[in-house]
Amino acid sequence: MKYFTILRVNLWSLGICLLLLAVFATIIPYSSSRDVVAVGLYLWVALFGVLAASQFWMMASLVFDVRQAKRLFGPIGAGAIAGGIAGGYLATIIAGNFGIRALLFVAIAALVPVMLISIYIWRKYISKQMSQLSRKKKTSQLRESPHRLILGSKHLMLLCGIIATSVITAKLVDYQFSALAAERYADEDQLTAFFGFWFSTFNVIGLGIQLLLTQRIVQRLGVSGALMFLPTGLAAGAIAMFFVPGLGAAIFSRLTDGSLKQSLHRAGVEMLFLPVSTAVKGRIKTYIDVLIDSVAGGLGGLLLLMLVDGLGVSIVGISVPVLVFVTAWFVCVLLVRDEYLEAFRDQLRHLRPQKEPRRLKSRHKEVLAGFMRVLEDAKMNLDDKQLLYVLERTDDLSDEKFHEPIVKLLGHAKPAVRAKALRSLALRDGPNLLDHIIPLMIDDEVVVRNAALEYCISHHLEETRELIKEQLKDPDPNVSGTALVQLLVETRSNPDMRKEWELEKHFNFRRGELRWLTGPDAVTWRLKLLKAAGRSGSELGKDFIAEEMESLNLAVAKEAILAAGESLDERYLLRLIDFLSEAPYRPYAKSALVQYELGLVNLLPAYFKKHLIDLADIRRLPAVLERIPSQQTVDLLFAMVERYNPEDLEVRLEVLKALNAMRRDFPLLQMPTKKVFRQILTETKTYQTTINNLQAQLAQRNQGSEELQGARNGLLNLLHQRQEGNLDRLFRLLGLRYQPADIIPIFRGLHAANHQEKISALEFLDILLENNLKRLIIPVVEQGIRLAEIDERSTLMDAEELRIAQFRNFQRILRGRDVRLKLSVIYLIGHMGDETFMPLLRLNLESPDQRVRDMAGKAFDKILGEVLK
Repeated sequence: MKYFTILRVNLWSLGICLLLLAVFATIIPYSSSRDVVAVGLYLWVALFGVLAASQFWMMASLVFDVRQAKRLFGPIGAGAIAGGIAGGYLATIIAGNFGIRALLFVAIAALVPVMLISIYIWRKYISKQMSQLSRKKKTSQLRESPHRLILGSKHLMLLCGIIATSVITAKLVDYQFSALAAERYADEDQLTAFFGFWFSTFNVIGLGIQLLLTQRIVQRLGVSGALMFLPTGLAAGAIAMFFVPGLGAAIFSRLTDGSLKQSLHRAGVEMLFLPVSTAVKGRIKTYIDVLIDSVAGGLGGLLLLMLVDGLGVSIVGISVPVLVFVTAWFVCVLLVRDEYLEAFRDQLRHLRPQKEPRRLKSRHKEVLAGFMRVLEDAKMNLDDKQLLYVLERTDDLSDEKFHEPIVKLLGHAKPAVRAKALRSLALRDGPNLLDHIIPLMIDDEVVVRNAALEYCISHHLEETRELIKEQLKDPDPNVSGTALVQLLVETRSNPDMRKEWELEKHFNFRRGELRWLTGPDAVTWRLKLLKAAGRSGSELGKDFIAEEMESLNLAVAKEAILAAGESLDERYLLRLIDFLSEAPYRPYAKSALVQYELGLVNLLPAYFKKHLIDLADIRRLPAVLERIPSQQTVDLLFAMVERYNPEDLEVRLEVLKALNAMRRDFPLLQMPTKKVFRQILTETKTYQTTINNLQAQLAQRNQGSEELQGARNGLLNLLHQRQEGNLDRLFRLLGLRYQPADIIPIFRGLHAANHQEKISALEFLDILLENNLKRLIIPVVEQGIRLAEIDERSTLMDAEELRIAQFRNFQRILRGRDVRLKLSVIYLIGHMGDETFMPLLRLNLESPDQRVRDMAGKAFDKILGEVLK
């Protein structure tokens, strides 16, 4: 299949098989050719059985996606088993009445339609997928030989392992069955009757399993679960052989192999090929089916010869190697589940969110050496931004070797560098630098003087007392204001020292001066005093903060908001929350509220209970809470989900976004499993309801007048929005239970334009979910994917069933809390003019929402007027 299409290979294979049958049918009358025909037909049957089955399943994997395969491979595979049963009876009748030659001509006639069906399937279903672009797309991997492709893929290696161990185990089990049967039945006729009965029984049971159980098992337990049944049954038979040796145990093992091998097990194996790319599959499918099966069968035969003839192992003793190979089989099945999952994960890897580049680890030797070079070469023509960046990065490093280069930067030409060096030194323990610092307190640049002042207050307060007092009297607010702020911070926990420095007096004096100050100085002093009040840790200036939060000056109001956050005073909380709805102040309000940390978390439940916070502000709160890493925060957010669902879907979505962010940023926090499951259940039910509503409306989309169609399209658009919102919230909930790195690509894959990506995403989700969630979510999500293909002709309901379904859907919506959806439904009912829906309108004539009452009244009057006509 390296140079030809699968169809051409298929037709050539069938053509050669037909030609060989024709040759055998031609020469069979000649007695001298009987041995040739016997051997040839034996080989023909063996090769045809492998080639035909392999090519059939390959075409099936190209026609059906993985979701369809789970539903249809069972019934399709039943055709092969049913054909084997029917073929056996038919062969007996034809050969017995008309001879072997007639049987060969019937076989030829049966193969001709197979070729025609293959051509039809290829042209109708497969050729459309094989675009010219994809055919031209050749990679180095695809030019490799099949065995190299297999050796390079763990998934394919495990697949080969499953096939090989199953074939070898089957050989061993078949030997036990045949040998024990031969011991029991010495008469050839009895032995033939025994084999005939049981082989027929195997096929009948296999057909029943394929028709009744395969689909259910594959959908419930997945591919790996389906593949577990056969080795489990054979292991049980081998163990039974030890405890109850005899033909009964052998029959059980052979029955397990004969009934499951071509039914459940075959469907599972074929599904393992589905995530393999079409190009690779075309290269390795037949290779695996023919070569691996044949080589494993040969090895099984050689193993039997060695065990039985060479080592004299008893029939019962053969159960030991059976258990060994079954164990290896189990291991392959367990490992292939992860590889099957990984195959779908790879298909969606391009949809993963881009990872932010990792920051360099500051303690790495090479990085530290680079920092040192930048600091030592600071007198050269270096970029100031680079130097400032290095100073910023080394603030948290206690390495003493950085101390001396940073001290040298105190004489740097750039004021920003000198100031940053001062602040960096203030964070370090080192020798007394007062002699270096005092000259900088009279530096020409205010930014440097402020940095020197901060250093002296934090390290040499007593030694520089007089200088600092002079700074407090400086008319420049940038100097005296900075001194006041730093002194209040330094004396925060020392009221005696604060009293000694008369800081409250200074604060009140400067505040009093504001009455006659104008221009930039007034604004600057307000900013400095707000910062001082916020950081004072006392009642100083608390009323001042409250006043300035209402300032018309944007910069002052923002500083007041930040000061309120630094004060951690409860009196400001509700006003800060109010600021969340005002865009210019929102970032500052968030920063202020985050500083309250658990104080905010503990107070919010009481505020919610007393209805002290507007809904618009509640929608903004989750973005604040997600930055407070605490288990109490997680509990509060879940309480908000339950409190405001389904009253406000936006609150629900914002809360889920916050929880997802906390799961990402604070992975040690625990998400309550039961609460997550309960919310998933709620969201899935809502999603199912939305889909039911959509289906009913899509089925009637093009019916009625233009006005009615317009009203229905309005409802459809709103339902589509609700569907997207449902899916978004559902996957955000799943992101709290599973790894976001898996959930995000699945969500994006379900929204992809490519149908195959949607199916891959759905299958990946199916494998990922636990059984209880799988049964709940997968059918609903799959139904949502296929909803886009529904049109007005595809509904299976008649007009009366559709009307009843629509009535129930409208009733559910009008009893709910979604106001926009209610308005859209009432508007549509008004245009439908059907008096059947008037009782639903009456329910909303007394709605607490004025818009709903008005719309219901208009629709009711409109329908009533049409009825009275």
